[in-house]
Amino acid sequence: KRFKKQVKCEQKNRTMKKCLFTLLLFCVCCMSFAPNVDGLLDKFSSEKNAECVKVSRLIMSLGSMFVGQDEDAWILKKIKSIRVLDLDDCQTNVKERFHREVDKLCFNGYDELIRVNDEGEKVRVLMRMKKETICELLLVCAGKEDCAIVQINGKFTKDDIDKLVNQETGKKHGRS
Repeated sequence: KRFKKQVKCEQKNRTMKKCLFTLLLFCVCCMSFAPNVDGLLDKFSSEKNAECVKVSRLIMSLGSMFVGQDEDAWILKKIKSIRVLDLDDCQTNVKERFHREVDKLCFNGYDELIRVNDEGEKVRVLMRMKKETICELLLVCAGKEDCAIVQINGKFTKDDIDKLVNQETGKKHGRS
């Protein structure tokens, strides 16, 4: 009797391990196939009337050599690449698909800075960090008319962002 109970217990343990392993494998597969920002940019950049611009690391480094001592030059030197997708001139069905895809988008690893939902127009500003450095800023607009993504890769600190905001706010209010 004791032997039979032990065998049954071992069989239950194996069955549990198989179930847990299958569940874990399923979760990993789902996460790997979840839509991401790069996939969304690639998918919609080929749509008719879509405007997609990518400024690569090489162009950004060449451009930063020519900005000289301009007051905004310091931030340009911290940007590695910029990618912009604008669907404003696309047909309504493309914008609707984009809106649905953005709703399904997986933002794991991003911290949300701002979320606005105004009469169906959704805007999100997100950032991705590595330790204390912001490595990506992401602006996602999805609505009936405005559909766009701006992805900025670089190495910024929170102090850099504060400095830029204060600098730009000062310009708007007549301060330099």
